[in-house]
Amino acid sequence: MKKTIPILAIAAISQIALAEISTQVVEFSSGFGGTNISFQQFDTMGGTRELTGLSLSYDQTISLDMTFQSNGYTALNDGDWSMDTGYISLHQFGLAEDGGAQPRGGDGNPGPPFIGPGAVFEIISGDLGISDGYNNGGIDTMNSNISESFTFDASYDGTDEFSQRMFDAFTGDGTLETFLGGFIEAFFQWNNDPNWVVDPNNPPDGPFDGPFADPYYGIFVDFNDLQHFGDITVTYEYQTIPTPAGTALLALAGLTTTRRRR
Repeated sequence: MKKTIPILAIAAISQIALAEISTQVVEFSSGFGGTNISFQQFDTMGGTRELTGLSLSYDQTISLDMTFQSNGYTALNDGDWSMDTGYISLHQFGLAEDGGAQPRGGDGNPGPPFIGPGAVFEIISGDLGISDGYNNGGIDTMNSNISESFTFDASYDGTDEFSQRMFDAFTGDGTLETFLGGFIEAFFQWNNDPNWVVDPNNPPDGPFDGPFADPYYGIFVDFNDLQHFGDITVTYEYQTIPTPAGTALLALAGLTTTRRRR
């Protein structure tokens, strides 16, 4: 009789053994200047392993501190003005060449691929008193903070151009040097314009910074501190490619088990 059942069992066990997963967790902490983050790349072990899936999970907190100050000659109430502001993070998987063009990467090519792993935004308003003539302090000043903790997940399977570029960036036998940074956006509007008028004989007091021509009445904002921190979990899904010798051995096992027993 023929022993066919053991052959099927061997084949099934072999297929299950080919699917593998490996993970790494990297901590990070970034400010206004951004930070470099290194990841261990996926090693193909001389072509005996093939990357089939890549996922990134950011367990993170973004916190933005700012100060608002008025140099106006009347008080402002909460709701008279508002600013929609926040921070948008960007993670670039690779470093730009020195002296080269700025990479597009998102995916306009060329340059390293990048994604936006998260952002925080909030509409801010508040009471601001009559200007006291001093910078950063007093009844005409208020401090504000935007902070949020959240998780961002992204996964790639190599079936489109961008995810294949992510595969290429993360594949190698060394480390992948990346850059995590971002930028601030701010949109100001008057909801109840005080219509302050500049008197050239009595200009506003105080050394206020901003893209304004002196003298100027308005609300000024200083972005004091940014903290973006947490950890990133990278998961590689891959399969082992059977070597020619292993394939031949399996074929030989199939042949030998079909021999009839007397």
